[in-house]
Formats: sequence, C-alpha cells, structure tokens
Amino acid sequence: MSEVSAHPSAEDGPREIGKATSGRRGRRRGIEIKPGTVKQARSDAGLSLAQVAGGEISRTAIYFVETGKAKPSMETLKLIAERTGRPMDYFLSRPSTMEPRSTAGTAEIERLITVGDSVAALASGEALLVAERDPDTRAQIKFLMATAHLRLAQWVQARRLASTARAHFESAGDLLMTAECLGSEASAAYMMQDPGALALAEGAVATCRSLNPVPQITESRLLGILAAVHTVNHSWQAAIDTYELAIAAADVVQDLRRLSIIYTGLSWAYQETGQLGLSAQYARKAIVLHETLNDRLSLARSENNLGLLLLRQGNPVDARRHIERSISLFDDAGVEAGKAGVILSLSELELGESNPGEAARFANQALELAGRLSEDPSVADAHVWLGLIAEARGEEATADGEFAAAFEVLERPDMTPDRASRSHARYAEILEARGDIVGAVRHLKRALAARSQQRAIEARSATA
Repeated sequence: MSEVSAHPSAEDGPREIGKATSGRRGRRRGIEIKPGTVKQARSDAGLSLAQVAGGEISRTAIYFVETGKAKPSMETLKLIAERTGRPMDYFLSRPSTMEPRSTAGTAEIERLITVGDSVAALASGEALLVAERDPDTRAQIKFLMATAHLRLAQWVQARRLASTARAHFESAGDLLMTAECLGSEASAAYMMQDPGALALAEGAVATCRSLNPVPQITESRLLGILAAVHTVNHSWQAAIDTYELAIAAADVVQDLRRLSIIYTGLSWAYQETGQLGLSAQYARKAIVLHETLNDRLSLARSENNLGLLLLRQGNPVDARRHIERSISLFDDAGVEAGKAGVILSLSELELGESNPGEAARFANQALELAGRLSEDPSVADAHVWLGLIAEARGEEATADGEFAAAFEVLERPDMTPDRASRSHARYAEILEARGDIVGAVRHLKRALAARSQQRAIEARSATA
C-alpha cells in the first residue's frame, strides 16, 4: 500500500489516496504501523475522525489508515500522535519483543558483531551504505557500525555515528532506536572521560522508559551503561544501586558480555565502598566471563581492578601480576584510551613497595598519555600521585605544586566532586603531618564541601 497524502480531499478513495500528484517526482513509502493502534488511540482520546483530521487532512484519510487500507506518511502519523496524545512509538510497527527491525544486510552486521568480528562488521556496513538509500535502514547501519567501533575501543567514531543515527530516529519518532543510540553515545562519552556522559545515559534510560510496554532487555542494557557512568564518576552507591536495577530489569541477564561488564563495575564499586569480599567475588566472576567471551579489553580492565584489590589487601606480588597482564592486554589490542589509569596502578604499587623512582616514572608516563588523550580525570590523578611521591621523597615544594596542578583540573565545574574531595583529604593529611594545621583544616573543609556536592548529585540521580 502507498502512503496517505498529506492533504487529500474529502472525496479521496482507496485508489486515489496514494496516487502521485502531478507536482511530485515519486511516491514515498508509507510508515508501517501496528494494526488497530490509530483507532484505539482515537477512541481512548474520545475523538471523532473529523477531530483527528482537523483541517490538515480528510476524515477519509484517517479512516483508511485505521482500517489498514493505506499507510500514513510520517507527517500524517505525527499529526495523529499529537491529536490523540500518544507517543509516536505507540503506533510504529515492531516485533513483540520490541527489538529493532533488521534487514538481510543489517542482520549480517549484527551476526559479525555477535561473533566478535567487528572489523568485518564495519567493512560490511561501509559496503551497505554505498548502495542503501532508505534513510531508516541507513540509520540502522550507522547504529550497528557505532556498536562495532565501541567493541574496537574507537570512541570518537562510535560517538559520531551513534549521534548521526539518533538524529534520524528522533525525527522519525522512533523512541526505541533513539534510546539505543543515546546509550551508545553515552558509552563512548564515558570511555573518553567526557562529563556529558551522565546526561546522555540518563536521557537513554528516560527515553526507554517512556515506551509502553517498556522493553526490559533494552532497559537493562541502558541501566548498565548509566551505572558504568556513575562508576567512572565515583558515585559508588549510585553505581551499585543502578547495576542492581540493571540485573533486575531483565530478570535474568542473558547477554553474557553485558553481565561480565556489570560484574566488573560492581567489583570496582564494592571495592571503593570497602566491601572487599564482594568486590573480589565479582572481580573473579567478571574475569571468567571475559575469558570465556574472549573480550580482551574488558578483561584488561577487570585484571587491573583485581590487581588493585589485591594490592589493598596487602598482596603486592599477585597484584603486580594482574596489573601487568592488564597493560599487556591493552598493548596487544593497540588501545591507549583508559591505559593511563592502569599505569597509575603500577605507580601506586611501586610507591607502596618503597620504590619512589619507579613510581614517579610510571606516574609521568600516565600523565603524558592522559594529557595527549585529553583524559582530564586521569591527568588529575597523575598529579596527585606525583604529589604523594614527592612528599615521600621529602620534596615538599614539588608536592605542593603537583597537588595545586591536580586541584586546578579537579575544581572545574564539569569534574566529579568525589575526586576533588578525596584529593583535598589526602593533601590535608600531608599538611597535618607537616604540622601545618591551618592548611590542613582549610583543605579538609574543601574536601567536606566537595563531598556534600557529590551526595547532592547522587540524591538527584536516585530520584530521577
């Protein structure tokens, strides 16, 4: 069937309704909608055919759409949605699982991503984009290519493609795919240490939850991304609560890769809240799943996480083995994003082993890498560790300079208050040990103020 013209006359019949007028170059395809939804929406709103049609289109056009004799144009469907008060996605045709539509070409890209061949998935996507002209299918291809770029740790390309795809799905009123694209943008943003990741992730979850019914698998996946953002932002309790929601949303998480990432995040969050037993439990579960799935980058992050846990439990020998394996995995994958944080783990280990020279070498490596990649949180962390190392060497002026450089980064409006709180508290301890009580109290107050800001952020997130 052809689309409903935007302005058919009252006399239009089923044959004329899709007929191209003399001024048109061709006939656009109508939008597939779920049978019965237009009539149901009109009935629920208590409107007549004429009231829905208004002065823009004819009652006959609405009748043909209701009875399935014609497909509406996007403009007509938007008008129906506005008049009946329903979201666009209420009408759009979707399988019962609420999963995105697939074509033969997009199904092949999905298969390649699933089997872990992201390079081939990108090549397939590029080839399809050359030949494909349908805007919806092109947007779907770009979304899948963004997923492949995410698997390859190519954050900039992933974010660009996801954003382009989202622009199409938003204009088409496809809320499900809008939410999916927002989730991909958020994933890329938090891996780039971009503070805008939180708004993207919250927007993805909110958009998903506006659907009726809410697609549970998608909701679970997007909650996992939001929890990961909380983890990167050091909002530990918010991360734990959101990870638990992600697991509960889908009842049983069937995506093992997603489950492994959730376990990694929970391990990190539990470690930072002092629940080391739970942290170790989830760290080992995550590593088993990463090994099973051959997910090398996720495995690298989990190895570093377990290494830090062992270090803080007083086991530097095993800690070194896991941290060094993490760096090796980053090197094997040829990925630099996120590696600075792992190098700082080695710096912490060396300082704990009373090797300040090696600790400084690793901290400077991390600082150079994080600076080159514009990973500002890691830049600040590197300055903090260089300050701690300088203090251990008795170089007080150097330590003061490094902490000052850290605070310059940490106190920017877009930075997470928790990092500033911890750094001010550390510096306060150093000043107290020097006998500078006035300076210690000043920085302790700043630590408490930043902590209050962090709690306010977490409270807002919890009620969102």
